[in-house]
Amino acid sequence: MARRVRWRGAVVASAILAGYGAVEGNATLLLAATLPLAYLAVGAVSTASVPDSLTTERRIEPRVAPPGRPVAVTVTVTNDGDTTVSDLRAVDPVPDRLAVMDGTPRGGETLAPGETLTLTYSVIARRGEFDFPPVRLRVRGAGAGTVSTADRQPTGDRTLVCRLDADAPPLSDIGDTRVGRLTTDTPGEGLTFHSTREYRHGDPAGRIDWRGYAKQGELSTVNYDRQVSATVVSVLDARPASRVAAGPGRPTAVELGAYAATRTLNTLLAAGHEVAVAVVGVDGDGPGGLVWLPPGSGSGQRAKAISVLSDGIDAAAGDRSPTGQARRLGELAGRQSQFVLVSPLLDEAPLEMLEQWSGFGQTRTVLSPDIVAENTVSGQFEQVRRRTRLARAQAGGARAIDWRRGTPLPTILDAVFAVEAHRAGAGVRAGGGH
Repeated sequence: MARRVRWRGAVVASAILAGYGAVEGNATLLLAATLPLAYLAVGAVSTASVPDSLTTERRIEPRVAPPGRPVAVTVTVTNDGDTTVSDLRAVDPVPDRLAVMDGTPRGGETLAPGETLTLTYSVIARRGEFDFPPVRLRVRGAGAGTVSTADRQPTGDRTLVCRLDADAPPLSDIGDTRVGRLTTDTPGEGLTFHSTREYRHGDPAGRIDWRGYAKQGELSTVNYDRQVSATVVSVLDARPASRVAAGPGRPTAVELGAYAATRTLNTLLAAGHEVAVAVVGVDGDGPGGLVWLPPGSGSGQRAKAISVLSDGIDAAAGDRSPTGQARRLGELAGRQSQFVLVSPLLDEAPLEMLEQWSGFGQTRTVLSPDIVAENTVSGQFEQVRRRTRLARAQAGGARAIDWRRGTPLPTILDAVFAVEAHRAGAGVRAGGGH
């Protein structure tokens, strides 16, 4: 318990009133001088303590989250005793690298027996593990002359874990074993009806439209949507220009990009596609100084890919030309590959990379996490430039995806890759070789 000297004004007021009362012989002033002294007396004899009957609990929802996900934190302080706790203050210390985005981790009130003080606030998840310190409780005595402070470790949750694959479902057994598929506009063997054509000698009996033959007396052959395999290269832009955040305590564009790349490869691997991963803007051990994971499939490939992306977030920036690295990637991937570039598009380099891959005839998609704050004139100007780059990428033949803050990424990816798969299927190789 700590005693604080308060009511200095009361001492001065008592002295002035008593002095005037003595000089003037005024009993009223002398009596008035005793009132401030009464407050001083109460404060002098008062005590304060944080009772053991105060119990604390913390809930973190979700406790495991991907970068950029809002996380709700709720702290309750309950008076389980039989006496009132007056002037209670509570603070839930927030880990240094996290920032409060909504609500407040501080609060105070008087708690009668059975009553609860609730603190509710939210933070934005960043990659890593964050341990929350004990809740700090402070009780003031009568007249606020004494203060008692205690740290209480709450029950419930203590740690927020932020992982790239936090909300990624496990790959199914089918995803580990089946050949990857995209639907093309070219008819052939498959399961989904595409069209019918005139029967040709040698067509399999299983593809003959027997129902149509029974009605019209003419043989015709059924075409199905032809399924082909695909190799997709997911490229993370980790250059210094991308290592920025929308504000203090928020994840950087590289963290958000790594999460987007993780969700992308999980979607593709779950369908059985082969996926490769590259990180540009850092020095790696791969060909041409690249951070490079060759194409593969299944859960083992996903684990390797997440490790590569995590290393890319933490790696020091390199001095190699992003255009040169893009050219090397085009050579490594081959003409039949598809590229998914994840970049905030804060400068011209990503557009130059897309142009390099265009020269190889490769299908391109750019997924851009929005980290530009628009609450300043410069931020609004930068946002216009970013959206112009998105439009230029689209005009250059790439599919441009604007991942705006607050939009669930899985929803975007499910819709985008369903369309992209059909559009790009004609440009990838048929399923031989798997």
